[in-house]
Amino acid sequence: MIDFFRRFFTGSLMRRLVITFLLVAFVPIVIVASLAFRFFGEALQEDAFNQLSAVREIKRSEILNDLKRRLDDAEVLSESEDVRRAFSLLVPYGSTGQADPQGFYDVASKEYEAIYEWIDPFFAKYAKLREYHDIFLISRDHGHIMYSVAYKQDLGTNLRMGPYRDSSLAKLWAKVLRGKKTSLVDFTYYAPKNEPAAFVATPITDENGKLLGVLALQISTDQINSIMQERTGMGETGETYLVGEDLLMRSDSRFDSTSTILKITVNTGPVRKALKGLTGTEIAENYRNVKTLSSFSGLGLKKTFGTDFEWIIVSTIDEAEALAPIKALRSRILLIGFAMMMLACAVGYFSARLISKPLEILSERVARMAAGDLTVAVNPETRLDEVGVLMRAFHTMLQTLRNQTQQMMDGARTLAASMSDMSATSAQLAASSAETSTSIGEITTTVEEVRHTAHVSNDKAEQLAATAEKAAQASEVGKEATEQAIEGMNRIKEEMEYVADSIMKLGEQSQSIGEIIGAVNDLADQSNLLSVNASIEAAKAGEYGKGFAVVAQEMKALAEQSKEATRQVRTILNDIQKATSAAVLATERGSNAVEAGAEMSTQSSAAITTLSSGISAAADASVQIAASSQQQLVGMDQLATGMESIKEATVQNLDGAQQLERAMKDLDELAQKLKQLSERFKA
Repeated sequence: MIDFFRRFFTGSLMRRLVITFLLVAFVPIVIVASLAFRFFGEALQEDAFNQLSAVREIKRSEILNDLKRRLDDAEVLSESEDVRRAFSLLVPYGSTGQADPQGFYDVASKEYEAIYEWIDPFFAKYAKLREYHDIFLISRDHGHIMYSVAYKQDLGTNLRMGPYRDSSLAKLWAKVLRGKKTSLVDFTYYAPKNEPAAFVATPITDENGKLLGVLALQISTDQINSIMQERTGMGETGETYLVGEDLLMRSDSRFDSTSTILKITVNTGPVRKALKGLTGTEIAENYRNVKTLSSFSGLGLKKTFGTDFEWIIVSTIDEAEALAPIKALRSRILLIGFAMMMLACAVGYFSARLISKPLEILSERVARMAAGDLTVAVNPETRLDEVGVLMRAFHTMLQTLRNQTQQMMDGARTLAASMSDMSATSAQLAASSAETSTSIGEITTTVEEVRHTAHVSNDKAEQLAATAEKAAQASEVGKEATEQAIEGMNRIKEEMEYVADSIMKLGEQSQSIGEIIGAVNDLADQSNLLSVNASIEAAKAGEYGKGFAVVAQEMKALAEQSKEATRQVRTILNDIQKATSAAVLATERGSNAVEAGAEMSTQSSAAITTLSSGISAAADASVQIAASSQQQLVGMDQLATGMESIKEATVQNLDGAQQLERAMKDLDELAQKLKQLSERFKA
């Protein structure tokens, strides 16, 4: 460095002038370019990190909300009557010898097929509606999978001692039985489905709180992927994914057409730091060996749900895409700087040459005159000519210098204009950030209002669920009462039919009695005729026939009495027959009325059964609505938190944009000063 300055001050005038011009042009360009590149690069990188962190927090809240919904689904479904009815059929079926404690649960019998066809529509519809890959009903004692929507090879197996006793489903079943609470298990390879599977399970109890078994739901990866692969605000290379404690992915990569869950290892710096409980941002290579800007944190499963595993969430964007504006700015600055340096080189060279050449000639002549060389001053005309030549040379030099200075000033104006454009751009960025911050504030206010509305809707949904539950209980009581009324009507109908048969038999017997009375009446008439004949014969016999005449008279009297009694009995019998006929008709009408009442009771029972089913379904739906409302409420709370995070990130972006605006103003002032220096140099 010392040798450089020594050579600079002792070298030729032309060299010193050229170096001076280059330094005057080069130093401001380097300063301006370095400051602009530095401030703009830091602001852009900070903005990218803030955006990644906001996206990460939003997706983290959405994943936690989705898992919370899964846990709530399991608990709500376990309380439904459909699940309890299914267990009331499946458990007794197994206790009749159809479930081997050391082996399988028989799922091939016709009796099981009838049970399966009866309970399957509800669970199949629920799995499709709530987006579950499968629903399992598992027995308490031996872990038999008594029911499965998918009907795969695991149906009927024994989770305690069977081929899948080491599966995550078997471990979750045992965990739920031990803890008697809803639990969640991490993704592992599940052989019966030949795919990675995660499950949520909850205990099933009867109305008295007795443990019946376990309800398990296989979580669908579609909802998780739809959340993680949402690309709004992520550019072309942005991505958010989940990683487990084993460093394997828990969500599919958007850059792979096949599933990457449990297949791709992500052993990167951000993941390792997140596993240590750290949260932050850094520039690091991702699992595709591409340098990216990354924002990372733990998902918080252990703290939120009490699980024995944790997931890491990472949001990334390729550094090349995130910092592309910096590269464009650097290219523009380098292009302008190179043009200014070339101009400075040309101006410096020609200006130094025009300045140094006449001075060197003049200096040489002065030196010769000082040395006593009189030939220099002998001829005045020659000296005047030389002075004229020298003056013309100085004039030309000054003209050239003025032109070159004008060019330098134009270059300074160009630099000042460029800096003004950059300053205007930074001002627009600051204004846009301010507008964005205002919009985020308005959105946050709206979210808060919606959250309040969600609280009110949740309260109403809970009241509706309670009312629907009471209506369901009342409909069950009405259904039971109607069934008992039908049974009573059927018994009355049977008794009426028995009474009608008895009265019909009584009518037939009355008819027989009438026939007997007719025969007795005929016998009395014949006895009366016989007594008359006997009296005639007694009269003919004279004294000897008087006794016989008395007997004949008594027989006649008895015949009269018998005939009178027969008439009385016939009268009574006629009255009985009339009453019997009326009773038969009344019984017939009563039987018809009872039959009509029984039919109406049956129709009423069917209507009440339908109503009861509808009310039960409405009660279940109300419970699900209440749960969904609760989930929406939690989601709105998390959304409000996410909006607050976005608001904070936007405020940080606004601060960065304002800092960038101030830096660009400083650079603009520096360019203006450079322009003023150029103008003073011109003057």
